[in-house]
Parts: sequence; structure tokens; C-alpha cells
Amino acid sequence: MVEGQNVMNKAGPSSCALGPNAIATLDAQHLCETHESFSSATIYFPKESEKSQLLPSIVLVGGWGCGERAMAAWAPFFASHGIVAMTIGTPAPWKDTPEARCQALLDASQALQSEHTRSDSPLHQRLDLNARAVMGYSLGGGGAQLAALKDPTLKCSVAICPHDGREYGTQFPPELSASVPILFVCSERDKEADPQKQAWAQYKKTSAPKLIFEVSGGDHFSANGPAGGTNSEFEQGSEPCVLCNCLLAMFCGIAPCPFGTYNGPTGFAKKEAPRGAIGGVVLAWLQLFLLDDESARSRLAARPDIASSFESQKMVRN
Repeated sequence: MVEGQNVMNKAGPSSCALGPNAIATLDAQHLCETHESFSSATIYFPKESEKSQLLPSIVLVGGWGCGERAMAAWAPFFASHGIVAMTIGTPAPWKDTPEARCQALLDASQALQSEHTRSDSPLHQRLDLNARAVMGYSLGGGGAQLAALKDPTLKCSVAICPHDGREYGTQFPPELSASVPILFVCSERDKEADPQKQAWAQYKKTSAPKLIFEVSGGDHFSANGPAGGTNSEFEQGSEPCVLCNCLLAMFCGIAPCPFGTYNGPTGFAKKEAPRGAIGGVVLAWLQLFLLDDESARSRLAARPDIASSFESQKMVRN
């Protein structure tokens, strides 16, 4: 890929098939007990792995009004490819800012590492404590960028349809990550997080290794899972009081019902999907920067056929 320029060939990743590993899950509510920044957690992990092979990890958080399961399509995909993934929910999803979601990601990532030493954990002595990543959607995507800025020990970060929270009074820093590599996945027709005002503006403020993938014709929900995502599936998982909380949050700044979030996972991995390149690019990014797998580099050097724009710069971490 020519750095800093759009690439016009169309031979990029196209599949978001599950990997070879069988998956198990663990309710990680016990990790929330010592942290106020996240209120629920579920760990997805490979059931078995080579004894000599320690597993990297990634923590995922949703956006405005999202419950924990809003990002749940990504977690089993990552786990099937050998990456421990933990989805988290935040205590005030209708008003948590990118800064709050940043802190939730960092606290949760550190808390997850304690499973390595907990004797009765299925991850006992299985985690690579030096291979950690974060990922967020919408306001959570803003949080994932702030986490990369705040914690340079992270291996990489992924921002999905990111939003800086300016509409909610957040002041995003003028310069973003200078060391932690960041992948931006945005959508061409996103009305909630306009890609030119959000993802592209943030991309330009990032001096670390970076790549931006704009999904042709996509909206704010088109990258909520490795196979893409839809607004209808996202809303199908909504809890009973979501409309009440949405209206009150918009007009009164409060969301009184604890059981009222957008909580529908969408875009689960499959061997063939029209927008499978979304999962393919995100996985290749993690394989390159989280797993240090140089064979993934070539899959990030070609523009997927569903990209309206695809650009990278400085693709080697210092």
C-alpha cells in the first residue's frame, strides 16, 4: 500500500469465517466488584491452546445507550482465532463519555489479567500479560482512542464508527496516539458519527501507525460485528425500557431504568458475508500488532472491494 493514499486495487480481505478454536465463555461479574467503571463483563476464550502458547486479550465496549451484548458478535470471532475477548457494560451507558469508557476499557483490561493468576480460572497461566488491546464502538470508539493515548503499553486499539462526544460536552485532545497503533473502521453514510467530522478527523490527529477503512454505503451500525451489522438487529436486542431511557437521556439528561439499553448483537461471523471484509481487516490488524504476526501485513496492504476509502500511514510500530 502506498502510505497516505487511497489504494485502488480490490484484493483485500473478504472473509470473516470463524477460526479453528472451540470457544468457551465465563461470566466475569467478579471482576466488576473492585471497579466502578464497568458493571458487567463476559469473557470469551479458546477452550484449549498449546501449553507453551500464551493468549493475547482484547476488551470491547459499546456506545451511547449500549448494553454489554451490543458488541457480542465480535468476541466469539476473536476467541475462535486465539484471542481472549471480554465484552463489558458501563454503569451509565446513556451518559458515559468517551473518557468514562476509556477508563472502563483500561480498568477491565487490567482486571482481566488477574485471571492469569486466579487458581480456579479457566485462564490460569494462559494469558500473555504483555499483549493487550482495546476496541470500542461509537462513544466507545472515542474511548478506545483515549485509552491508546493514556496507556502506551497497549499493543493496539480499534475504533468502530468512533464519536468524540463533543455533543455531550467532551473535549477531545488536539493530538491522539503517537505510539499505540489505531485502526479506524467507519461508514460512508453514517449520520450519527459523520466520518469526515469524526473518524477521518481523528485519523489525521493520530501520529502512531494507523489505518482507516471506510465502508461503502454503510451507516452507524454497519461494523457492529465481523460480518457487518444492521440497525434492525441492533434494536431487536433492546431491553424493555430503551425508548423511555432514550427520550429521557436526550431531553432531560437522565436514564432512570437499569433495564433499558440497546443490547442486540449483530453481524456474527460467517464464512461468506457481503461485508465480511470488516471482520477480515480487524482480525488482520490484531494479528499484526497484537500477535506480531507479520504474515497479516499483506492482508492490510490491499483495499477491500467494499471500501469507499482505504488508507494507512506509518505501519511499523517504533
